[in-house]
Amino acid sequence: MTATGSISSVPINSSSNNALLRLERNNQRLLSLEEKLRSYVCEPKTRSLYDRLESIKQSLANLKNSNLEIIKALKNHTLFFDDAKDRIREQFDSYQALELKVLEYIGMAKLHC
Repeated sequence: MTATGSISSVPINSSSNNALLRLERNNQRLLSLEEKLRSYVCEPKTRSLYDRLESIKQSLANLKNSNLEIIKALKNHTLFFDDAKDRIREQFDSYQALELKVLEYIGMAKLHC
């Protein structure tokens, strides 16, 4: 599986440690996306691009916070892996959708240079 490959499902036999590792990697990928958006190439040149960038930034922040909440809860054993499987799957699906939005935005921003 590549870094941007399909990670939308958590296998039934996944351990809590495996899920934690995947969530932590996901968090690193979110930080990487955030870094890409800080590039001068991604500076919005139109109001539409500015609005889109702000929306993406907000989504990134929300997803990072949600990721960290799950990681913390799993580490502190206040959330059990079996109870968190669906939420973890949603996190991975949300990441994939957000990654696509970021890539689309970058492409659009480059067109307006």
